[in-house]
Amino acid sequence: MNDSKSVRVLLINPPPHQIVEPYYDTPDYPRTALAFLAGHLRASGVVVDVCDCKFDRLDYDQGMEKVRSFRPTIVGFTAFTNEIKPAAVFAERVKSHDPSITTVIGSVHVTALPEETVREFPQFDYGVVGEGEETLLELVNQVTNHEEVTAKGVAYLVDGKNYRFTGTRAPLADQDGLRPAWDLFRPAAEYVLQTSRGCPFACNFCMNPGGRIVRPRTVETTLNEIAWLVENMKPKTILFGDEIFTINRERTADICRGMVERGLHKKISWWCQTHVSTIDEEVVHLMKEANCSTVGLGIETGDEEKLKKMGKGTSIPKIIEAIRIMKKVRLRFNTFFILGQPNETYESAKNTIDFAVKLNPTIPVFGLMVPYPGTEVAAMAQRGEGGYKLLTTDWNDYNKQIGNAMTLAGVTRSELERLQILGYLKVFILNFRFVDLCKFLFKYRNEGLAVLKKQLIRS
Repeated sequence: MNDSKSVRVLLINPPPHQIVEPYYDTPDYPRTALAFLAGHLRASGVVVDVCDCKFDRLDYDQGMEKVRSFRPTIVGFTAFTNEIKPAAVFAERVKSHDPSITTVIGSVHVTALPEETVREFPQFDYGVVGEGEETLLELVNQVTNHEEVTAKGVAYLVDGKNYRFTGTRAPLADQDGLRPAWDLFRPAAEYVLQTSRGCPFACNFCMNPGGRIVRPRTVETTLNEIAWLVENMKPKTILFGDEIFTINRERTADICRGMVERGLHKKISWWCQTHVSTIDEEVVHLMKEANCSTVGLGIETGDEEKLKKMGKGTSIPKIIEAIRIMKKVRLRFNTFFILGQPNETYESAKNTIDFAVKLNPTIPVFGLMVPYPGTEVAAMAQRGEGGYKLLTTDWNDYNKQIGNAMTLAGVTRSELERLQILGYLKVFILNFRFVDLCKFLFKYRNEGLAVLKKQLIRS
């Protein structure tokens, strides 16, 4: 960088549109993407700071105070699909405050819809498509030095009219060179660690922004990051944000053994998400020994034919075997289901709920299918296939709990929402877990009230 002293980059996670799911809308963990981006910029000599409005409970006015005090030359935003409009609102305020500030949007929404995003939201000068670390650094260099933007992975409009995309950037192979800047955030109760990127499966409801090739960080780097957080930030728990934590069995085993050898298992608990076909009894034992508290398993549906068609690479027998192992080892597990599969009917959705009752997870999670841009489900909804009908591209409606992005021919949205409520009740009640039900209803009362409110409005 020729003029690194003059550039100041502020990375922002915007406030939520509304608080529906507190775990995501008012999290107790900082945004991992900001930590990775800030760390990479800082390592290259860029003056950088973060403004995590969700984590720090900041509204737009309070967020703008951070902008005024930091005096950035470039402001970068991160946004999933249901966050893109709040990011645009914030970017508009930044531009009104100082039109000379360059605004950049990154993450999965702009990656799925690059041209549509920069056209729909002219508040963003540039969109970063794909993994952001190298692209953002090169973009910052070129903007700062008033050069033509040629960095791979950038989408923008020339003169506000003609769309330009600089080309796809190859995924970053060396994940160990990245050092998240956790010190830029206040200490948190929880941290989401991304120790690998990518997923080899091709689920129809997932965009899989990390690609089909899994790129892990080394065991040593992972353990060092955990140790640093434990010593300096003293969190209560860690979530491994990897798509499939146990995809590499030996690596998982080495991480667990390393946590025990370093005594980290006595200082922190952790949880993860994984695929039912990638676990066995030995590795689950190691995970429990390393103080894993919970494993999240993506089950999605109780219909064998739908499982075959969704690209998840699983089956009912594989699911049942994985649950048997979890119960034998006595490791808590949550199961994730999606109601509203292609050609879903009221009966097939009820079958999924009955399957959830049979599995009897620690916590069942019933989401409603959302046609996220870049997924096969979104393409089906656009074509009117699978019984889907797209209702809106108001991105604020793209929420799994109370969103209203599409409807189905075989079952109405209102029926799906009632089934969603029924699912939770049946898993606990039919397994005689009345105390667990009371705890669950109290913990997720905000989400439940939001769904019930929608039902009352419709009736």
